[in-house]
Amino acid sequence: MLRVSQLAALAMVAAVPRLAAAQELFGAIAYSDKAYKYGWANNYATRDGATKAALEFCAKNGPDCRVVLWFRNACGALVTGPDGHGAAWAENRRVAINRATKLCAERSEACKLTRSFCTGK
Repeated sequence: MLRVSQLAALAMVAAVPRLAAAQELFGAIAYSDKAYKYGWANNYATRDGATKAALEFCAKNGPDCRVVLWFRNACGALVTGPDGHGAAWAENRRVAINRATKLCAERSEACKLTRSFCTGK
């Protein structure tokens, strides 16, 4: 017969795979409308970490960067055109790109995919 302490230890061991599977990963994209430059960050443990890294990466390439998208355990896309951009997230890359393209087309013509990626990949 198992003791209470043994049962507790077994429960902890059984929970470990679920904890690992539940890990949250964040991604972010920053963009400068003036310089047409961007920065991105992927697989960060926190939203703040991802947004800060994306802003820092963007700032190395151009002024006036701002976070245009952050997401958790998903995919993100940035689509840009001469008069604007679109940024969107979804559970898969194709849907994120489609959403971002639609948003960009509302602001600009000649929109093109600039960056897309998924967390955990």
